[in-house]
Amino acid sequence: MSDPALSSEELDFIREVFSSQLIGKPLSIPAFKVDGGPLANALLTRLGLHANLSLEAKLDRCHVSFPLQLVEDELHGLQLEMGAPNIFEEGAVRRPWRLELDEPLALRNRQGRVNALRVLELAPASVVLGSTDGRSPPEYFDLWLSLPGADSMALHGRLIRRVSGTRAAYQLKLQHQEHAERIRQFIFEQYRQRHPQLQIAG
Repeated sequence: MSDPALSSEELDFIREVFSSQLIGKPLSIPAFKVDGGPLANALLTRLGLHANLSLEAKLDRCHVSFPLQLVEDELHGLQLEMGAPNIFEEGAVRRPWRLELDEPLALRNRQGRVNALRVLELAPASVVLGSTDGRSPPEYFDLWLSLPGADSMALHGRLIRRVSGTRAAYQLKLQHQEHAERIRQFIFEQYRQRHPQLQIAG
């Protein structure tokens, strides 16, 4: 049976993915070249065209899945690009990991005015909101969210359940796929910062 342990090069690559140098930057890594020889490269190319490729990692009680895309350069070499990952919490029921924010994020209306609702917890397709005016959160909302260092994005939320008198969980509907990618990127950055063992010493 082959040894399942990762090589030092594979460990270095995974640590670099989690390094602080990637904070706030796209997860694409164009310098990560793939060269398994003509036959292996041809197989990977076909898989890239007809299958969803991903890099899977288990960290603590979470499962992290990075979407992968194979890109052929002008010299017909293959490069591997990684997107922002999905993070799942393992347990009796596997569910997306929800980021509990240290500082709640304000939601705004179309005109940019701050709303009474604040984002307390964030996942790629759901959110927990809290009301600052003491009112019960609504059944639906159409508001705008600004993540640090990024433009505002429109959020449409439908009530899933009420957590308390002033808190409620919502299913999110986003206008653009890019917005989902930005949310996953933000969540991943926060997740990585909470796992210092994955950082590379400067």
